Amino acid sequence: MLLSIGGGIGSYSLASIEDAKDVSTYLWNNFLSGRSSSRPFGDAVLDGIDFDIELGSTRYWQYLAQFLKEYNGVYLSAAPQCPIPD
Repeated sequence: MLLSIGGGIGSYSLASIEDAKDVSTYLWNNFLSGRSSSRPFGDAVLDGIDFDIELGSTRYWQYLAQFLKEYNGVYLSAAPQCPIPD
């Protein structure tokens, strides 16, 4: 099971490589196999992260993916979209 981040509503971005590292650590500890006292899904461990980046800058997202891949066994996926209707 994957946690999808991003989406078509809201404002989100990464401000720097360090920000990407911090977000990867947060995702690992709160949703993947890391440890945190405030895990939103309790003891459930998700398999990976789905990138659904539809808004804002694309800067630094590749670093988030790289940092997440450093954790063994984390699956990454992406859902690209074309804003032009069929």
